[in-house]
Amino acid sequence: MRYDRAAIAQGELWRLLTAHLTHLSLNHAILNLAALALTAYVSDGRIPLWHQSLCWLWLFAFTGVLLYLTSPDLSYYVGLSGALHGALIVAIAFSPYYSRLVRFGTLAVISAKIVWEQSPFYDDMANADFLGGRVETRAHLYGALAGVLWVAVLMAWKHYEQRQRQH
Repeated sequence: MRYDRAAIAQGELWRLLTAHLTHLSLNHAILNLAALALTAYVSDGRIPLWHQSLCWLWLFAFTGVLLYLTSPDLSYYVGLSGALHGALIVAIAFSPYYSRLVRFGTLAVISAKIVWEQSPFYDDMANADFLGGRVETRAHLYGALAGVLWVAVLMAWKHYEQRQRQH
């Protein structure tokens, strides 16, 4: 189920999606489940299941495809954290439970974390012993981009619907 560049190149495209459901270790899975719980806590529970499912599919696909297209050095990848970065952005952006200041502050913290991870100052091997492998920070970046795009499209759609109702 893991992202395996050679297998994907041979047509096993499902790995672009299923890689997000596998993990390096139990510690890795527990951390991802904790982040998933945080995302569920922050999000609006009234969002229909079909919409949530479509969003997760988008986050998985976008992250997997971008890893494949832009990271030829990446042979293997597993983990939910890339898609989780996007899911947290979607959740906080539309959450009715937090002020605009808290939502923008959260987005700023996520953005700063991702910028730091892409810098030469970040050590992607710092948690390797605990997680069972290195952190793939490009997945965090791509997942966050997928989340931002999802938010932008939904906001544009809502704006369009409002304008249609006014006319």
